[in-house]
Amino acid sequence: MVFVPYEFGAVLFQYIYPYVRPLGSLFLVGAGVMLAALMYPAWPPFVGRVGRAFMLAALAIYWWTVCVLPVGPTGTVLYLLMMAMFVMERRTLRRGQGLLLAFLSGVALCFGVLMAWAPQGFVRFAMAAMGAYVRWTGLLFFLLGAVLAVGLWRRKPLLCRLALGGLGLLFLNLTIGVASWRSWSGLGSYAVLALACALLVWGRRWPALEGVRWRLFRGMALASVLPIVAVGAVASYLAQKALEAELHGKAQQAVAAETAWLAQTASMASSLLRVYSQGPAFVAMVRAGNREGIQERLTLLESQSGLFDAAWLLDETGDTLMTSVRLNWVNGNFAYRSYFQDALKGGSQVLLSRPFLSRTNLPFVVFTVPMDLGAGRRAFLVAALSLKRLGLQPSLASPGYRVEIFDRRDGSLLRETERGNVLSRAPVLDLVGARALTRPEGLQEAFDDTGRRMVVAHAQVEGTPWTVVVTAQMREAFAPVTRMGGWVVAIAVLAGAIALVLSQWVGRDVAQRLESLRDGFAVLGTPSVEQRVPARGDDEIAQLTVGFNEMAARIDRTQKELREAIAIRDQFLSMASHELRTPLTPLKATLDLLIRQLGSGQGTNPERQRETIARLNRQVDRLTRLIGDMLDVSRLQSGRFTLTVAPMDVAALAREVVERIQVTRPERAEQLTLELPTVSLVGRWDEQRLDQLLTNLVENALRYSPPGAPVVVRVLEEDGQVRVEVEDRGIGIPEESVPQLFTPFFRARNATEHYAGGLGLGLAICREIVERHGGRIGVRSDGPGQGTCFTVNLPRAAIAEAA
Repeated sequence: MVFVPYEFGAVLFQYIYPYVRPLGSLFLVGAGVMLAALMYPAWPPFVGRVGRAFMLAALAIYWWTVCVLPVGPTGTVLYLLMMAMFVMERRTLRRGQGLLLAFLSGVALCFGVLMAWAPQGFVRFAMAAMGAYVRWTGLLFFLLGAVLAVGLWRRKPLLCRLALGGLGLLFLNLTIGVASWRSWSGLGSYAVLALACALLVWGRRWPALEGVRWRLFRGMALASVLPIVAVGAVASYLAQKALEAELHGKAQQAVAAETAWLAQTASMASSLLRVYSQGPAFVAMVRAGNREGIQERLTLLESQSGLFDAAWLLDETGDTLMTSVRLNWVNGNFAYRSYFQDALKGGSQVLLSRPFLSRTNLPFVVFTVPMDLGAGRRAFLVAALSLKRLGLQPSLASPGYRVEIFDRRDGSLLRETERGNVLSRAPVLDLVGARALTRPEGLQEAFDDTGRRMVVAHAQVEGTPWTVVVTAQMREAFAPVTRMGGWVVAIAVLAGAIALVLSQWVGRDVAQRLESLRDGFAVLGTPSVEQRVPARGDDEIAQLTVGFNEMAARIDRTQKELREAIAIRDQFLSMASHELRTPLTPLKATLDLLIRQLGSGQGTNPERQRETIARLNRQVDRLTRLIGDMLDVSRLQSGRFTLTVAPMDVAALAREVVERIQVTRPERAEQLTLELPTVSLVGRWDEQRLDQLLTNLVENALRYSPPGAPVVVRVLEEDGQVRVEVEDRGIGIPEESVPQLFTPFFRARNATEHYAGGLGLGLAICREIVERHGGRIGVRSDGPGQGTCFTVNLPRAAIAEAA
C-alpha cells in the first residue's frame, strides 16, 4: 500500500483507494511498533498496546471497505478471524499459549465451507484454473482444518504437523493462483499463511531469544530494515506524487496537442472552402455551368490541399452538379443528408457535418459551404475528410496513452488509436458518462471495463462539435514507480538479511568471548582448574578479559596465601596446644607432688621445696615465653609493635645474654662461645628487644644443635654499624626453606622432624625487631647437617628514634 499503491486501483479497492497510502502507513507503523515491543519486552506495556491498536484499526477499515462492502467472502472470514486473534492473543500468551494454530484451523474450516457451498463466488480469478475441482479443494480445506482442530484438542503434535503440511500446500496453490493475476493483497495474505504453516511444521525447536546474539540481532534488525523501509516509503511517495503530476500533465498536454491539431485542421479546411466558394472565377464557372472548369477546380481542391479526400458540388435541390475526378461514384440526389439540410438552414458559414457512411461504406465527415450564384440561385460546395485517413495520422500523445475523438452531438467515434473503430459509440462515454465530458476541458479518474483505474483527460475542439479524450491506465503509467517500490523492498530485505548475518557473525564472536568469561567466572577460585581466558582483539571485551585474568591471578595468589595461612593456623594451633600442654603437664604434676608432700609432712624439707619450686618456675618461664611470643606476633600484625630507644652497649648485652643462658642451661654451657671486640659498642637501641633478639637466636642455635656442637656468638663493628653473628654446627636448613624462614608459624621440614619445641614465631619476631631498628637480618646455610649462621646488621641509632 505504501510502495505500490496503484496496484490497489481495482474496483474492489474503490473505497480505500483515495486513502491507500495512509492506511498502508497505519499497517506499517502498527506492525513495526508491535515487532519492536516483541523484541524488547522490557519496554513499557503501552508500546505494544499502541501497535496493537494501530493494527486493529487498519484491519477493521480494510475488512469493512474491501471485504464487507463489496461482499468478498474469503476476505470477510480471513480478516475477521485475524482481528479476533489480535484481540484474544494477549490473554492467551499470558497463559503460555497461542492462537496461531487455532486461527489456521478456523480459516481452513471456513474456506472449506465457502468453497463447497458457493464456489463461484470464492476468488474466481485464483481458482479459475481449477474449474470443477474447487469443491474438492474446499473439501480438503475442511478436512485438514478439522484434523488440525482435533490435533490441538487431543494434544497430538504429529497430527497437527500433518494437517499443517497439507494446509501449507493448499495456501501455496492459492498464492500461485493470485500471483498469476498480479493481486498483491491476495498474494501477501496467502503467502504469509503458507509460510506460517511451513514454519510450524519444520520449526520444532525455536532458538532461545536471549543473550548478546539476540540483542545484536534485534538491534541490527531495527537499525537496518526499518530506516530503509521508512526512507524508501518517503522516496516512493515523493516519486509517486511527481509521476502522478507528470502523468496528469502529459495527459493534458496530449489532449491540448490533439485539440490544437484538430482545431487547426478544421480552421484550415473552413478557410479553404470559404476562399473557394467566394472566388469570382469559380463562381463564374458554376454560374455558367462550365463542367470542365468546375471539375478541374474540385480536383485541385482535393489533391493539392492535402486536407480533403473528396469534393463535390450540389445544387439547391441536392442533386450532384459536379465531382472531382476520383469521386466519380458520387452521383445522385443527397438532399436527405444531414449536411445538406443543415447547409440550407445555416446561412453562409462553413458547416461541419455529423460523420456518416458513404454509399461505398466509407466513413466521412464533410465541410459544407453555400455559394451565392446571384439572382437568388445557390450551390453548395462539399469537401469530405476520410475518418480512416484521420485514424492513420500519428498520435501526438506518448506511448501508452489512448486517444479518442468523438462527436458530441451523437457520441459517434471519429478516431481511436487503440482499435481504430469509427462511427460506433465512443467507449469513453460508457467509462465516465456524457455528463462528465460536457465541460470544455477536464481531468478525472475512472475504472475501465476490467476494473482497473484510469486517468481521463478531455477537451473540446474549438469551433467544432468534437471532443478529444486521452486515457491511460494508472497501473501501466506507474509501472516505473512500482518497480522502484519493489526494488526498495528488495533492497530493504537484502540489507536486513546482510545486517542480520553480520550481527550473527559479530554476535557469535562476542558471545563466545563472553561465554569464555562466564565459564572463567564459574570456575573462579576452584583449585587445580585453569582460570585464564584467552584475550582476542583490542576492544573492551579484550580489556575485560585481561582484567579478569589479572583478577583471577590475584584471587589465585590470595587463595594460595589463604590456604597457606590456614595450614599455618592449623599447624600453629596444633603446636600451640602441644607447647602449652608441655609445661602445664609437669607444672600440674609438680603442684600435685608439692601438695602431697605438704600433706604427708615431707614438705618441711627446705631443699626439696626449693627443687620443687625451681621446677615450677622453669615451667612458668616457658609459658611466659610462649605467651610473650604470641603477644608479639599479635602486636606485629596489628601495628602496635613499638621500640623504646636509649643509649646502651650491645657488647655488654651480648655478654649478659650468653651468661644467663649458660646459667639456666648448664648442660650446654661449654658449647656456647662469645667473641667480643676490645672496645665498647655503644648506640641507641631498644635494650629489651635486642635482648629478646639475641636470646631467640642463641636458643635456636642450641635447640637445633646436637650436644657438644659449638655455638659461637660474635659481636663486631663493621662500616660504622654493629654486626652480630650466631653460628652453629647443627642440623642446617634446606635450601627451599630459606626464603620462608622468617614467616610466622613456618618451620623447616627437618626442624619439624627434629622436634625441639617452639611455635615457629621466634625468627619472625627477630626480623621485625631488626627491621624496626633499621637493620637487616640474614641466614646462611650450606644445607641439612651443615650448620647455620644468622647475621644481624644494626645501625648505631635506631630508625625509630631518627623518625
